[in-house]
Amino acid sequence: MDDAPPTTRDLIEAWDSGLRGMLGLCETLSDQQWAAPTPCPGWSVADIVAHTIDVEQTVGGYPRPEHELDLAALPHARGLGELTEIGVDYRRGRPREQVLDELRAVLPVRRGQLDATPAGAEVVGPFLSTMPLERVLRMRIFDIWVHEQDIRAAIGQDGGWGAPAARVAFRQMIGALPFVWGKNVRAPAGSTVRVRVTGPELEADVSAVVGDDGRGHHVASPDDPTVTLALSWPDFMVLACGRIDPADPGLRSRIELTGDSGLGERLLPALSIAP
Repeated sequence: MDDAPPTTRDLIEAWDSGLRGMLGLCETLSDQQWAAPTPCPGWSVADIVAHTIDVEQTVGGYPRPEHELDLAALPHARGLGELTEIGVDYRRGRPREQVLDELRAVLPVRRGQLDATPAGAEVVGPFLSTMPLERVLRMRIFDIWVHEQDIRAAIGQDGGWGAPAARVAFRQMIGALPFVWGKNVRAPAGSTVRVRVTGPELEADVSAVVGDDGRGHHVASPDDPTVTLALSWPDFMVLACGRIDPADPGLRSRIELTGDSGLGERLLPALSIAP
C-alpha cells in the first residue's frame, strides 16, 4: 500500500462514510437478517448497531445508559465486554427503526463535534481515556468498518473492501506487523517476516525484522525471509481481527505459509490485533 497517510480531514471523511455505509446497509435488511448472529460471540446484527451507537454516544459526551446486566445470561460479556455490553443490552429487543433512528441522530451530532475539533486535540476515547483526535478516529474507523464486515458475514453480502474506512483499517493492520512479529510472536533477533496481501481492492507487501532489543521494525523485503505469508485481503482481515480459527481448514487451503514452520504457526494467531 503506497498511498500517503490520511490527514485529519481524511480520517473524518472515512469515519463519516463508514458510519453511513453501515447505516445504509442496515436499512436494507429483513427482520431475519436484523436478528442474524454475527461472528461476534453473543451479538446479532442488531446488537452490533446498538454497540456502534453506544460508542459514538460515549465519545460524544452523551450520558451512559443506567442499565444493570444479567451476567448469568450473558456469558460472552466478561472483562471489558461487560462495559461494552451495557449499551447493547440496553437496546436489545427494541424495534429496528427505533435503533436505526438513534444511529441517524447521533451521526450529524458527532460530525459537528469532529469538524469543530482542532487537529491534534486531546479528546475522549471509547474507553473514556483521553487521547489525540486522530487516534480516536482511527480506532472508531477500524471498529465501524470491521463491524460492517461482521454484518456482511452474517447476511452473506460481500463488499466494502476498498472503501475509505477499509483503507484506514488496512493501514492499521499492515502497520502492526513489526509489533506482531516482535511482541506477539516473540521471534528471535534477526528473524524476518514478509506478508503479501493480494487483494481484492487493496494490496500490500510488507516485511519486519526483530532487532537485538527484541522489538520489531519495518524493513525492505529480504531475499530469504524467515517466514513468508501470502493471503487475500479478506483472509488477512479475519485473522487480524480474530474472526477465524487459524487452524480452519478452509483458511489453510487458501493461504501460503512458508519458511520456519514453528514461527509461521505462531504468526497466524499473533496477527489478531482487535481488542
